[in-house]
Order: sequence, then C-alpha cells, then structure tokens
Amino acid sequence: MDMNAYIWDLDGTLLHSYGVITESLAAALAEKGLKPDPEQILQKVKKESVTACIRESAEKTGESPEALMALYRQKCAGRNQSITLTEGAAETLEGLKKAGARHFVYTHRGSSTHGILQRLGIEDCFEDIVTHGDGFAPKPAPDGVLYLTQKYHLDPETTYYVGDRKLDVLCAKNAGVKSILFLEEGSCVEPTGLEDLVVHELTEIVGKE
Repeated sequence: MDMNAYIWDLDGTLLHSYGVITESLAAALAEKGLKPDPEQILQKVKKESVTACIRESAEKTGESPEALMALYRQKCAGRNQSITLTEGAAETLEGLKKAGARHFVYTHRGSSTHGILQRLGIEDCFEDIVTHGDGFAPKPAPDGVLYLTQKYHLDPETTYYVGDRKLDVLCAKNAGVKSILFLEEGSCVEPTGLEDLVVHELTEIVGKE
C-alpha cells in the first residue's frame, strides 16, 4: 500500500489558473500605464513568480510593489470563478488517497485558497492547507514544507512536493523531501535535473510505483 505523502502546489499544478493570473496582472499593469504582453507575463510568472513580475513592473510604474500587488489581487477577485481543476487533478488525488497516501497543500495563493478548493470540491482531500496568509517565507525557502513535515511527522523519504516550476523543485530540495515536476505540454519551464520525477499528466503520479 502506498503510504506516501504529497504536498501540492496549486496554481499551474492542481489549478488551471494561469489564464486568470495573466489576465489579472495585465489588467493591473495596464491601469498603471504599462502595455503588458500577456505571453511575456505568463513566462515571467512560470519561470519565476507573480511577485517577481510585480516587483519588476513596480519599478517601471513608480508604484510600490505592495500597492501593485493589492491592485492585482483586486483584479483576481473578479476572475477567480473562472479557475478550474487541472485535467486529472481530482482523479489523481482520489487514486493516491485510495492507495493510502496523505495530501497537503503549500501554496503562495492567499485568502482565496479555501473558497476555490471548496467550490471545486477538493478541499476535504487535504489534511492541512498552508497559504501565503500563514506567513512563511516564499518558495524556494523550505519553511512551509518543513512546517508540514514536522507537524505531521512525515518521512522525507516518502514525502513529495508536487509543483510546476523550478522554485517548487528547489523548495522541495531545500526541505529535504522528494520533488515531482509537473510539466504540461507546451510549458516554458525546463526540468532542472534535480527533480525525482517529471510528469506531463497528473495521473502519471498514480502509477509511478
């Protein structure tokens, strides 16, 4: 029986949300006088982070990163209903749980997290959900993952952090747990060589052993 533990990233991993993120960032930046390229925004977010995009853009607008982030979140609030599950997400969570696995979340997403997961019907899959609001240093710092492994006595040798970006892989490595890199077809992200497994569909994780 699979007794692994899986700590999940959300945006771009369990959640099909990059469209909402890109549109919201573009709207926020346009309101401040920039002419954002949605494709460039997407690549910046996937290769680095929303925070990196905000900081870079704030320098161009003269806004503080905090003010620009607040505007971005305001734009997101009106679009979050458009977020859906990544193909295979529900089946993967259910299949792994049936095999005895435990599920957790560690995400940079903030106060919208629980409402989105509840609406999509997967909130009850997780024993604990750690968000931006819990105050841990952002990835690739290991703090959020270490909190979960220590609180729930998870074995690093059988604990996987699953994400779609380099910072997720680095977060896992910094925390001393295994990493699974999820790369959908067409992703601009390249494997780092540090991940323990690369999958192109979430359902591949169920049959990995």
